[in-house]
Amino acid sequence: MSSYLRQKYQAGKYILQKEGLSPLVTEGIRFLKSHVFIRETYYLYELPLSGPMKFEPALRIQDFAFELVPTSRRLDELAAQGFEFGIQGIRARKMLDKGALMFCIFVAKELSCVHWAATTREAMDSLIKVHCKVDLQNNEVYLGWSETTPKYRYLGLSQYLISEKMKLFKTMGKTTGKWIVAKSNLASQGLTTKIGGKVYAEARYLRILWWKSWKEKPAVQQASIERTGVE
Repeated sequence: MSSYLRQKYQAGKYILQKEGLSPLVTEGIRFLKSHVFIRETYYLYELPLSGPMKFEPALRIQDFAFELVPTSRRLDELAAQGFEFGIQGIRARKMLDKGALMFCIFVAKELSCVHWAATTREAMDSLIKVHCKVDLQNNEVYLGWSETTPKYRYLGLSQYLISEKMKLFKTMGKTTGKWIVAKSNLASQGLTTKIGGKVYAEARYLRILWWKSWKEKPAVQQASIERTGVE
């Protein structure tokens, strides 16, 4: 069994054991749909990292721990110490093994918020399946996606992790962070604006089975960038 299928099997087994059959069926349907047809519009954001932060993270919770997880080995070490990654621990391994960076906040050792980032193309490709342009060779970094456990939303966890990412990448000499946000994701757009992110382009993504198309249109210019192909 390939590592990808093994990961999906383990994730399905975990959902069935922890949440039951109905969530497993829902996840299965979502997985199948994502491999048959996708049509989405995205905003492409950029954020300068070289200057001072334009926001101060206000973490409204006391009992928490921040951890940067750069490898699967570190994930295993934290799990052995009692930190609970849940299903994220299963999904994270492939991305960690490709070089992606996992930024975590735990509340009472329960994973409450996770952010991802990538400094190499291989790591970036493990996080997203679209071809947005990030000049990784010229001190740009992909700031990835994030997820917060519902009961810990609105506590400032994401802002805290964003500030930690900015601090780390500034020490690495990175100058610009870039990432994408679905046009339908109003909450993430609001947070992005709050921390100083600016829209530099809009993109449309279409996938039908193995064929896919990604088109970027700069926010100011009318020229477009198109990449199509078969995975």
